[in-house]
Amino acid sequence: MSLPPPDSPHPDLSTAAGQAAYRAELFRVARPLRLAGLTLAILGILFLFEAQGWHSIAERTYGLAGIVLIAAGFSLMIVGIIKRSLYHRKKMRELEASKPR
Repeated sequence: MSLPPPDSPHPDLSTAAGQAAYRAELFRVARPLRLAGLTLAILGILFLFEAQGWHSIAERTYGLAGIVLIAAGFSLMIVGIIKRSLYHRKKMRELEASKPR
């Protein structure tokens, strides 16, 4: 998984450059999971197009494989989104804790 280093400094979200840097950091979190999920979902859709009639055994196999690939792809995308959200929540908690009171 492509997570930024855990000891990376807290972003300075008060500046535009800091916001852009944090946005780029957040974009890299769980990116392989999200891209793999998207790839599997697209491949599943292509399999469904191949199984147009569902009349022969091969068409049924392609159709079922397409459904399984789409489900697996969406699952991977959801896991990637959840990991990214948890990372963001953790970084914001750390940022709040590091602020002087």
